[in-house]
Amino acid sequence: MWRSLMVAAVCVFGLTACGGSADVDGDLVSQEQGLACEAGTGACPGTTVCAYNGAGGEGLCRPACVNGRCSSGICCTQPNGAPYCNSFCY
Repeated sequence: MWRSLMVAAVCVFGLTACGGSADVDGDLVSQEQGLACEAGTGACPGTTVCAYNGAGGEGLCRPACVNGRCSSGICCTQPNGAPYCNSFCY
């Protein structure tokens, strides 16, 4: 019985020491949020554009909305930037 208790303790400690599934969930959230736009210029990599999320001037890189169409999500317009695709508009 003592051996079974030690094996269970080592297994539980091993799972919590590795972070379990919390690290995976955090990575998924950061991927959904996207990259931050470059400070000052608002530049984004590839074909993404900066979607500004308020008066603070900060934004996130999102896929560009081309000719009013998106491969996924909806096309969002903004007063100080290019149209972008997202699941919701800021």
